[in-house]
Amino acid sequence: MSRFNLVVNFLNTLNSAPVKDAFSNLSNLIENLENKNDPEPVEVEIVDAAYQVIEKLNLLQSAMNQYKAKEKTLTGNKLTDLYGNSKSSGTSTMFD
Repeated sequence: MSRFNLVVNFLNTLNSAPVKDAFSNLSNLIENLENKNDPEPVEVEIVDAAYQVIEKLNLLQSAMNQYKAKEKTLTGNKLTDLYGNSKSSGTSTMFD
């Protein structure tokens, strides 16, 4: 399996319902612990670590989306692919 397919598979898994449910539960836990009047040190550590996990996953997802966007594979006729990716200029933009 190519690296591109692995990235796409990971992003699809990250956006799946079970993973979204897990992050929803994590958000609820964070909210409950943040609203606690006198949190224990381990609870403060949980909130801090949870925020770091969410931030790092968002950074990873963004980087993978950029990688996915830059990955170009030419399928079919190479000239058609190249012309399809070029931007029109001048009067030809009226006909696009």
